[in-house]
Amino acid sequence: MRHDIRAMILGIAQDGGVPHPGCFCDICQFHWDNQIVLSPGSLAIIDEKQLHLIDVTRNLDRQLRKVGDRQVTDIWLTHGHIGHIDGIGLFGKEVMNANNVKLHASKSMIELIRSTPKWNELIENNILIPSEFNSNDSIQISELLVITPVQIPHRDELTDTHAFVINGPEKSLLYLPDHDSWEETLDFVSQDSVIDWFEFLGVEIVFLDGTFWSKNELSRQNDVPHPPVVDTLERLGNLNGKELEVFFFHFNHTNPLLIPKSDEIKQLLDSGCKIPIEGQQFLL
Repeated sequence: MRHDIRAMILGIAQDGGVPHPGCFCDICQFHWDNQIVLSPGSLAIIDEKQLHLIDVTRNLDRQLRKVGDRQVTDIWLTHGHIGHIDGIGLFGKEVMNANNVKLHASKSMIELIRSTPKWNELIENNILIPSEFNSNDSIQISELLVITPVQIPHRDELTDTHAFVINGPEKSLLYLPDHDSWEETLDFVSQDSVIDWFEFLGVEIVFLDGTFWSKNELSRQNDVPHPPVVDTLERLGNLNGKELEVFFFHFNHTNPLLIPKSDEIKQLLDSGCKIPIEGQQFLL
């Protein structure tokens, strides 16, 4: 009997979350005053008895509570930047005392974990079982679930970076929290436009890097490049009435999309794009 496969978005903020550590800007203060916490980006894939977690953040407890009483069976890592991996240690004996959790990552990502003594201990003690993947090689997880890593250019100081295409029996989803620019990404994947690439991948649901709204949002933005949302919106065109669903996430705490009823939110929604809610589910 065929069963449902669901994706659940567990975090929509950039690596530091919101409120952001050490920040007292208006956006962070608003979230603090209203007791609103946004977790760093992460996605759960729920397939019968399997629970796949894409990226592991410091907010692992509150994120897993959204999923319910399930044990994580598999971890998938996009890259080595801190907000995407700093929850790994929580699987150790000091906290979750997990066992035989399969760790899917690229060669360079596994090398980083092995070269970090505390994380390597998780492998040595069979808490994490590393499974190396290659870009564009589809991995058959179960009869109805296929996950494909897709390498993406993004400040690869310590590791390379991958997006993931998740194929279920009903729909396919692209998870792309980080990349440097559309010019570099489209050149890297040999596609002429963003829409062409999504069609090539065969995806109906897309989670896209929405770190910054504009190119002048942060004084050191050139050191941490991401494609501005306004640029991505222009490339996407108006999606109203289209089957493609595009959700922006991975918001830096400076992004005006975090301000309720802002003009930027209206502009994004008017274009047919969306902002996900943490805990929101999608049938795949």
